[in-house]
Amino acid sequence: MRGGARGEGLTAEFGVAAGQMKDWIGYCPQFDALLEFVTVREHLDLYARIKGVEEYQLERVVMEKLVEFDLLKHADKPAYALSGGNKRKLSVAIAMIGDPPVIILDEPSTGMDPIAKRFMWEVISRLSTRQGKTAVILTTHSMNEAQALCTRIGIMVGGKLRCIGSPQHLKNRFGNHLELEVKPTEVSSFDLNSTCQAIRETFFDLPSHPRSIFSDLEVCIGGTDSTAADKAAEISLSKEIILAIGRWFGNVERVESLVSAASSSCGVFDEQLSEQLRRDGGIPLPVFSEWWLTKEKFSVIDSFIQSSFPGATYQSCDGLSIKYQLPYSEDLSLADVFGHMERNRNALGISEYSISQSTLETIFNHFATNS
Repeated sequence: MRGGARGEGLTAEFGVAAGQMKDWIGYCPQFDALLEFVTVREHLDLYARIKGVEEYQLERVVMEKLVEFDLLKHADKPAYALSGGNKRKLSVAIAMIGDPPVIILDEPSTGMDPIAKRFMWEVISRLSTRQGKTAVILTTHSMNEAQALCTRIGIMVGGKLRCIGSPQHLKNRFGNHLELEVKPTEVSSFDLNSTCQAIRETFFDLPSHPRSIFSDLEVCIGGTDSTAADKAAEISLSKEIILAIGRWFGNVERVESLVSAASSSCGVFDEQLSEQLRRDGGIPLPVFSEWWLTKEKFSVIDSFIQSSFPGATYQSCDGLSIKYQLPYSEDLSLADVFGHMERNRNALGISEYSISQSTLETIFNHFATNS
């Protein structure tokens, strides 16, 4: 199309293209842009008409979206009466109505509970991957969401696109370490009973052990006809006794975080024990003994990891498993790590372990902190 001296033809051409865009693109904003007193069904009907859906197809198209997004039971509710999760469903359904070839979704699962979020991911995945009719452009802060839905991922930091590629390409290109998670075997009842008995006899059985280092401490254990296990369960360890046990075992540093109520590097369980000690004034002997033996297992594993994989970095511990980052190099392949772990698994008392490449979350954080 040739334009006149003032560009009238070119302007007309842009006008036609802009008018067609509403049929080509579906958009879901980050914050729901819904009409409060308009029902779910009326929203879908309105936007279907705007998208150019033929009159005879309106009822079918609206019903399909109501069923697809599990909104049929809410079809005649006004938008203000919907939960946050159902509002997000409606916003995404509006973006998808009319089957546009391009859909732009801005944080589509924000505010959803895990079940609703998975449901939303399934709908988006089915549309973009299985049907293959629509390209979906998704913005999200959740790397789990990006990996679950996207075949290509771009990471933007400070308004600049820092990288783009498939999830596996990004891991291969920018992942500079392996992630190792190790879970030790559970504490055996034999070891637990032996530890409880050793502590009880050393610190509490005063008549049998006149040289007890707590011989001046008055302790109530219960009736004389109780079994050893019953006695152990009835004993509560105070801060002073816990510190003394730590010295007796030769590792008072291990118990100091419990006694001082300091933030622990080994997860929620340590913090719960510390809170129980502060609240109740003591920790039951069996609970403390199991905690101590678990710490011993973690200590053995930690020494092995640090000596076997130079440069290994401790990441976190949740009380059940411990995580490390291993520097990735040509001299340390996945096969090498698996082989070394498997050869020493039984000796270290390892129940299970996993080795993986850097997560997308780690790669994103790397770009964010080095921008």
